[in-house]
Amino acid sequence: MRTPAITAAIFARISPAQVGFAHFIARRIVRGSKDRSSGFSRPIVFIAVLGIVVGMAVMVLTVGITQGFQREVRAKVTGAGAHLQITALEQTDPKETVRIPIDQPFYPALDTMPGVAHIQAYATRPGIIETEEDIEGVVLKGIGSDYDTRFLREHMLAGGPPAIGDSLRPIDLLLSSYHADRLRIGLDDTITTYLVRGRDDVRPRKFRVCGVYKTGLEQIDHNLCFVDIDHLQRFAQWGLKAEIDVGKVEHGRFVELKGLAFGGDRNYTFEWPGTELKGAGPHRLQLWDWHNPNWAPTEFGKPPKDTTFTLVVHDADNTIPDTAWVHIVPDLVTPISHSLGSDLVVQSIRVERGGSGGSYDEYCGGFEVTLDHFDDLAWAENMLFNRYLNLAAQEAHGSGRPKLRAQSVRARFPEIFSWLALLDNNVVVIIVLMVVVAIINMVSALLIIILERTNMIGTLKALGATNAQLVGAFLMDGAYILGTGILLGDLLGIGLALVQRRFGFVTLPMETYYVDVVAIDIDPLSILWLNLGTLSICVLALLLPSMLVSRIAPAKAIRFT
Repeated sequence: MRTPAITAAIFARISPAQVGFAHFIARRIVRGSKDRSSGFSRPIVFIAVLGIVVGMAVMVLTVGITQGFQREVRAKVTGAGAHLQITALEQTDPKETVRIPIDQPFYPALDTMPGVAHIQAYATRPGIIETEEDIEGVVLKGIGSDYDTRFLREHMLAGGPPAIGDSLRPIDLLLSSYHADRLRIGLDDTITTYLVRGRDDVRPRKFRVCGVYKTGLEQIDHNLCFVDIDHLQRFAQWGLKAEIDVGKVEHGRFVELKGLAFGGDRNYTFEWPGTELKGAGPHRLQLWDWHNPNWAPTEFGKPPKDTTFTLVVHDADNTIPDTAWVHIVPDLVTPISHSLGSDLVVQSIRVERGGSGGSYDEYCGGFEVTLDHFDDLAWAENMLFNRYLNLAAQEAHGSGRPKLRAQSVRARFPEIFSWLALLDNNVVVIIVLMVVVAIINMVSALLIIILERTNMIGTLKALGATNAQLVGAFLMDGAYILGTGILLGDLLGIGLALVQRRFGFVTLPMETYYVDVVAIDIDPLSILWLNLGTLSICVLALLLPSMLVSRIAPAKAIRFT
């Protein structure tokens, strides 16, 4: 009969003080005794580890590919239209923006806020490209000097973005490869584009194709062409343009002035500061005199003076007014003698013109806001509304200004982001399947190991080991096998991901998937959570088969061969 002293002496020899009994037994099993190496559990364990390696690699690649694909598609969507667009509240057609003043409390200072990368003005207008053989409907997007062209340059197939404000290249147009192929248009070709305003106003414009781009996104490539925003501002006549028509000199004294206005709502008001003139005219004005009997002798023969007139045009829609001026200079002066003396009579004039050049460039169709991180989208949308776009804030900045709203990229492209969200469900399904496969492999391997170690289990129980200690030992053995498979699976998955990122062996049809190469993101935090989750779930799943140890009777197990 075994005494407590003998049992204590035995466990003192096999259980070192620095490790627990279960850990000690698990290490001995993992190291591979002669029984393990010569038994039938070795190939089973190898197959289990191999299954875990493959499953873990698949999970790492699945998460990396999904995250990379979502990032690439989001980058393309936000690159062409930014994370947020600020437009007029009354706008109903995204292809035709409504005018709003560029002078806003958030522009351009918004990009100084943390989390906001850039803000830029833009405008859109529907159009029709015509060639000798075909026509195609497009949306012309006007961009200004503040537009960030990095996205366009990254997806350029030929040429470059349109020149902005360049007098040497005033008619540049950036075309998508989709339209270039359909209409058989090449780089530097001159094309006729009809700009559409309303239902009846269609006007042709000549453009030169300065570049061809391709993003792979149907919503962008099948619609957008990029031009200088100046073309759309002028065509839409969002602002006012004032001019003064000056007639010829009549009788050496009189000049006729007439005010002209363009753009706005056509309900004009004409102001002539410094004069008593009213309305557009024409106004017949006497600028000089000669052969005047009321003059003193010293007044005859004086040279006629220059004269300047200024015109300010307003409209009923509170459009930003425009100013024009003319400086009338006597050009040809002829001396004439008469009974009262001699005079210098104006025969012709020279007109010098100037002004603000029109207020059309004071308007745009909207603003695009780019963020540093896509995850800040909800915060930025709320911030814009609370600070600038709620009714109280907009009334404080001016009651006559058009009301604005902000739309996120999710609201503008709901079908794309719904599709991207579905990919997360696919990832969950794949991970669940791989974890189930790992559990089946590990349960099979653990049952084989327990069966092979039945004799050892009986011996340890005879020496006083408890069921809990033995269950813990086999759970640790399973955890060691799992950990080995997980680490090797990580190495395999990360290695394949790095090879794909470096060489891009696996390609995709861009027309279907929006990207031409499988993009992979390697996120250490995601891999860490994947490892911990897989290890925890599998170890918990091993609890049930490991309980088989408690049903093994020492007397029968010692005689088991």
